Parts: sequence; C-alpha cells; structure tokens
Amino acid sequence: MDALAILLPSFCVGALMLLTHAYLGMHVLARGIIFIDLALAQVAALGLSVAFLFGQEAHGTEAQFYAFGATLAAAVAFAKLREIPSKTAREVTIGCVYVVATALSIVILSRSSQGMEELKALFNGNILWVNWPEIAVMSGVYAALALLHALYRRRFYALSFENNDARPGFLWEFMFFASFAVVITLAVNIAGILLVFAFLIIPAFSSSILAGTFMARLITAWVLALVGSIAGLWLSYAADLPTGATVVSVFGALPFCALIARWAVPALRR
Repeated sequence: MDALAILLPSFCVGALMLLTHAYLGMHVLARGIIFIDLALAQVAALGLSVAFLFGQEAHGTEAQFYAFGATLAAAVAFAKLREIPSKTAREVTIGCVYVVATALSIVILSRSSQGMEELKALFNGNILWVNWPEIAVMSGVYAALALLHALYRRRFYALSFENNDARPGFLWEFMFFASFAVVITLAVNIAGILLVFAFLIIPAFSSSILAGTFMARLITAWVLALVGSIAGLWLSYAADLPTGATVVSVFGALPFCALIARWAVPALRR
C-alpha cells in the first residue's frame, strides 16, 4: 500500500505525458525536427532559471509564467522553420537554440549558491514528489489542448503528414508550436528535461518500427510508453534509484524490443 501511495501520483503524471507526448512526438518525427522538443524543454528551463535568479520559487506559479513566456517566444520563432528550405539548416537552428539556452541557464544559475543543484533538478525532474493539485492543473490544461487538436485534427495532421513543403500560413504553425510550448512548460517543471524528451521521441520512434498507419503507431506508442513507465517507476522504487533517470533508461530498451518483435513476428515485417 505504501508503494502504491508513493507511485500513484507519478504514474498519473506519466499517463498524462504518454497520451500527449507520444502524439506530439509523431508529428516531430514526421517533420524531421527531432530535437525541437529538447530545445523547447531547455528554453523552458531557461525561463525557470531566470525566475530563480529573480528570487522566485523555481517550481512555483510565477516561475511557470517565466517558463511559458520563454517557450512561447521560441514557438514564434520555430513557427517560421518551415520557411527555411534546407532540412539541415532547420536542425542547425534548433541545435543552436538548445546550446545557447543551456549555456545561458548555466551562466544564470551560477550566480546562486544553489544554482547548480537547481540545474540538476531541471534535468532530472521531481516526478516522485508531484502532488495532486499539480496533477489537476496538468490534467485540465492537457485536456484543453487535446480538445483543440481533436477539433482541428485534419489541419494539424496536414501540417506534418501531408505536403510538408507547402506553407499553410503562420497562424496554424504557431498554434501547433504554442500548444507544444504549453505541454513542454508543464512537463519540464514536474518531470525534467530528460524525461520529457524520452516521452516525446522514444515511444513514437519505437512504434514506427512496428506499425504503418498514424492511428496504429499512436496506439502502439501509448502501449509502449505505458509499459515503460510502469516498469521504470517500479524499478526506481524497488532499487531506490533516481526516478526520472531510471524511467528514461527503461525507455531506452523500447526500440530494441520493437526490433526484436518485428523480427520475431513476420506479420509486423509485412
């Protein structure tokens, strides 16, 4: 019962993340902008770092506004990525944003005696200590975004999966990246940068090995992320290991499991 009481809030956060992040991860893979989530997560961490420098509690409501403001500004810039003709140039742009945001976070947090510990916490997260009010806020925001993407699913689908060279207009691109920014901001504050990146990319990539259609990949990604979350949380509790890093490590086995399943089941190869 003690284990359930400790792990249940973390599992609920993981469930919220797998539902939203796997979906966004499929869009990221289709667009070929693999590290966009890592860059946005680091920009959110930069916003939290600025809030911490100004005396705000790093995981408080005020700091969340700093983080969201930073990621929203990045979303405006990333919404213009489609206008860059070279895919390599897009990846270089994303990489530069990540590196500079990381460097600025280190510089800012170095001004505080507790800054480096806070930077470590931003990478590893504190998912084991999440509380129910935080989960309630996260659930409400994620539900609103899920409704937005359900209502305009065809438009969002077309942005990533149909005629990628077309220019659909800035507004829809911005709405996609703005919703991405909201998801990232909330998740980084609770789960940390490493876990956010793992939830966004690894299940979506693993499912692409096993399934062909969008819905089949999405459902497969949800199942894989669910299994990985449960296994990682339980292993971290049983072996007294860092929760976020343990879950990410377990997620690292998902692509290999997918490859083995594809090799072992002829129907998956077809």
